[in-house]
Amino acid sequence: MARPRRFTPGGFVYHVFNRGSRKGVVFDTYEDYSGFVDLLDLTRAKSAMRIIAYCMMPTHFHLLLWPPGDTDVPAFMHRLTTAHAGKWHRVKNNVGTGAVYQSRYVSVGITSGQHYFTALRYVERNALEAHLVQRAQDWPWCSASQLVSECPTFRLDDGPCPRPNNWLECLND
Repeated sequence: MARPRRFTPGGFVYHVFNRGSRKGVVFDTYEDYSGFVDLLDLTRAKSAMRIIAYCMMPTHFHLLLWPPGDTDVPAFMHRLTTAHAGKWHRVKNNVGTGAVYQSRYVSVGITSGQHYFTALRYVERNALEAHLVQRAQDWPWCSASQLVSECPTFRLDDGPCPRPNNWLECLND
């Protein structure tokens, strides 16, 4: 039986996430993380997707996406995860050994301004909550680090609501 189509109308923000197969490690080297950031940028260029926030953790990733069109989230995620899985298998030299991701990605539609800021904070605090860093902006594989960088490596798109001036304080409380 075919899987149901995802309903992700354009113009709404989505919290999108996925984790490694059997909760396994997906990112464990600098090259793994930086390669995924490069793929995010390349895929965005091909899909016209707005990326408001992201966080890559050893076993999973989170994205806050704001698609302009109704089919943009599935198309973006298909391109991203297919390219990433193929590259991951080649780099790890284990082509044909199984799935990289546990299942299809999950997308949660953001329903209000409060929900938007809760999701944004959740994504950007992920490494802090996991005790990988002392401050959210110290995790280099998260959009919070881009907010304090003099030379950001990834261009974030503006969201429907700007981050408050005290955003880093909100993240680290």
